[in-house]
Amino acid sequence: MSRDDSGDRRDARPGDGDGAGSDESAPSIPELELDVARTREEFARTLDAIEDKLSVPAHARRLRDSVSRRWHDDPRPVVAAGVAGVVGLASLVAGVVRIARR
Repeated sequence: MSRDDSGDRRDARPGDGDGAGSDESAPSIPELELDVARTREEFARTLDAIEDKLSVPAHARRLRDSVSRRWHDDPRPVVAAGVAGVVGLASLVAGVVRIARR
């Protein structure tokens, strides 16, 4: 495979381009090695991005940093969200206890 001018991959076949059937248009070994290295780098970046999206500790760290920034900017919304969470959790526990006693 090689890349055309737009960066898209295409199949490289001997004789493509000049119609004479010669191997002059086929990529050289250094060109192929460079293409393989670029593809490996692109693949590594893609895997890193997927790993970051699936990483629970990374999400927790970003959430903690976001809450910390918001706390320093204006703590009232953070306190309100915390109170709402506690009230919701208390309601859930009360509902479970009520159902369990039946």
